[in-house]
Amino acid sequence: MKTLFATLLFLIFTLSNLIAQNNNYSKWAVRLNALSVSPNEGDNIEEGDLTMTNVFGFEIGLNYYFNKNISVEFSLASSKHKAFLQYKGIEYVAVYNYDIGDVMILPANLNFQYHFYFKKFKPYIGAGINYTSFIVKQDNDIIGGVRGGEFDDAFGFVIQGGINYDINNKWFINLDLKKLFLSTDMTTYHGWCGTPAKGMVAIPCPDYNVEEIIEEVDINPLSIGLGIGYKFDW
Repeated sequence: MKTLFATLLFLIFTLSNLIAQNNNYSKWAVRLNALSVSPNEGDNIEEGDLTMTNVFGFEIGLNYYFNKNISVEFSLASSKHKAFLQYKGIEYVAVYNYDIGDVMILPANLNFQYHFYFKKFKPYIGAGINYTSFIVKQDNDIIGGVRGGEFDDAFGFVIQGGINYDINNKWFINLDLKKLFLSTDMTTYHGWCGTPAKGMVAIPCPDYNVEEIIEEVDINPLSIGLGIGYKFDW
């Protein structure tokens, strides 16, 4: 009987410690990161390629912890890229870049995360869904070639990995990597001027023609973020 009673006390003590350890965490965390965003473009454009510049942006994220290890994160990011259609071998030019315009990429991510604990270092992995909006600012004064374009908003998938370093019980430094798998339809407007004088372009053009060309393209950006976060409870 004494052995059974001692064993029961030991199990109760152990379980109490586990519950206490599992409850020793903040349920909410918010962070703000500076980003390096590098698109990995892919397409089937005949004799051409979509290219987008690598740029810096920012991201804000909000985490809710179901327990010490599992959380869900909602994040919003923004980055502005120069986008070009790059054609080869046009009119004796080795490479010609047609400017689509400034493309603002605005991804919203919903990820489930699993967190590990190594003293002040807390690495994590995650995966989820993504919805990305695009805003294109273009030069409407372009007379020939590709005259701007549009990208359809689209859903995609995202995987991530990162690490939090606790400065104290509330503040932490965050390093985060995300890879988006994102395909969308790109519409470009190809224009030319049909003027009475063959081979000449008049400004303003009396007979300007525009053709819409729709291509499926992959954006697939990789983002690397570094920033600071704050943990709290409601």
